[in-house]
Amino acid sequence: MKTHPFINGLFLLLLYLFFSTASAAEIRVIADRTQVELNETFGLIFESNESVDDDPDFSPLERDFKILSQGTSSNISIINGNYTKSSQWKLSLMPLRVGKLTIPSISFGKDKSPRQQITISPVQKSTGKSGEPFISELIVSTDSTYLQSQIIVTQRMLSSRNINGYEFSKLTISGVDAAIEPLSEKVKQYQTTRGTTPYLVLEHKYAVYPQAAGKLIIEPSLASARIAINNRSSYDPFRSNTKTVRRSSEKKVIEIKNIPKSFRGKHWLPAIEVQLVEEFPENQTFRAGEPITRTLSLLADGQSASQLPNITMTDIKNLKQYPDKPVLNDSKRDDGITGVQQIKFALIPSQAGKYTLPGISIPWWNTRTGKMETAKIPARTFNVAPALTASGSATTPPQQTITTNEPSIKSNSTPAPALSHNIATTMPSADDDNSLLWKIISLLLTSGWAVTLFLFWKLKRNNNVTEVKPSTVQTSLKQANRQLKAACEKNDAQACKQALLNWGSTLFNDRSIHSLGALSKRLDKPLADKINTLNTQLYKSGTINWKCEELVELCHQFELSVTKQSNSKNSGNQLETLYR
Repeated sequence: MKTHPFINGLFLLLLYLFFSTASAAEIRVIADRTQVELNETFGLIFESNESVDDDPDFSPLERDFKILSQGTSSNISIINGNYTKSSQWKLSLMPLRVGKLTIPSISFGKDKSPRQQITISPVQKSTGKSGEPFISELIVSTDSTYLQSQIIVTQRMLSSRNINGYEFSKLTISGVDAAIEPLSEKVKQYQTTRGTTPYLVLEHKYAVYPQAAGKLIIEPSLASARIAINNRSSYDPFRSNTKTVRRSSEKKVIEIKNIPKSFRGKHWLPAIEVQLVEEFPENQTFRAGEPITRTLSLLADGQSASQLPNITMTDIKNLKQYPDKPVLNDSKRDDGITGVQQIKFALIPSQAGKYTLPGISIPWWNTRTGKMETAKIPARTFNVAPALTASGSATTPPQQTITTNEPSIKSNSTPAPALSHNIATTMPSADDDNSLLWKIISLLLTSGWAVTLFLFWKLKRNNNVTEVKPSTVQTSLKQANRQLKAACEKNDAQACKQALLNWGSTLFNDRSIHSLGALSKRLDKPLADKINTLNTQLYKSGTINWKCEELVELCHQFELSVTKQSNSKNSGNQLETLYR
């Protein structure tokens, strides 16, 4: 008996479908909740007591859900010789939209899970009533202010139960452009009581600066936290005793006003308080050519440092002014920001005399009183003495000779005998006893001048001997030159300054050289110009780009010229001694 080929084929197909269906693993889908709020997390478990065909592909879930975490666990048991294996795939999901969403069928290779439906509802808004277990609030410091004024915005959540984790939504502003500055990186925590309900409070504060007039809208703040289902605080590693809750606050609308017409300043500066502070050396002697440091600080409570106006100085005759780059700093507190701008000026008077620094005024707008005020520094007057010479004395104009009836010494160059003669001849006449007394006095004066001339001659001779010791000076100069060369190779302006002062002090054997200005007066023009350029750069903000070009060569050339002059002088002195 023959069998029809079609019947055989149908039989084989049915047999394949029977065995494939019989071998398919059963996969169960378990959701911990079927009613979920938007942006609220829920758990989803895929479970099977059989071996699945392959690892699961959860990508279809990403269309309507955000996968926050996933994990796998297995359990094997043998009871009365029966082998049982159970596998679980645990996911934490967050819905992306409101409505009835379907958890799609997930493929485990050839095996598939069934579908399941979840209902997503909108986020509940906090009523703020005491007794509510979880509250979200959005608080603003004012409902009306001026543009660029500071507004303190507080995101706050309150929970009457233990919290295992929390999160604030990003602060979202619309209507007008605004700058946002968080007042701290950490969320502040404290305890409070509303009515009879104790709460744990978490706060995050911001300073907001609207940049235009109009309506500033702060969108509702969303607070989320994983809280305990009951108030027990026992150890719960799998969070089986917690759930994630979210609450939304009300939005805030703030009126931003334009700059008032009554404000007369050039730079609009709204703040709670503004101070202008000066630091200036007191009880010091200022000399021409030496720098004086003046520090000005502008402090604005309720304003960031980037919004503060620049502090400038008025040009003053014979007074060079070199400002540093302003230093900006924001001091942040819970109640807002205090902006600080500090700038240092190097003042270098070119000659002696009296100088007056004009007063400085900065208008600002008091946001509390709604009036314009002015921060001021009064004018300052100071005196500058003449610059010191190489010998350490001040360079003063010639003094007028004051003539009196008393005898006076005119000059050290006057010969001692003549001085003695003048003194002797000017003595008053008297009797013999008085005459003897005046002779003794004249003799003592003559002896004093003789001793003075001897000491002067000895000191000059010792100085001449000191000048003929080139080895020690040469060694020190080599050290100073090495120091200068090393500083120039690094283009380090401060190091070059110190090296030049060491070099000049060694070359001229004068330890009173303490400034580049004093050093440049004793050098030739090319080297003096180069050092003056360095001195100028040291009081400007751009010293980083300073280039040490030809400085070492110019110092070497000047050093050679000084050495030749010194050798010629020493040779002349020796010849003069030989032929004297």
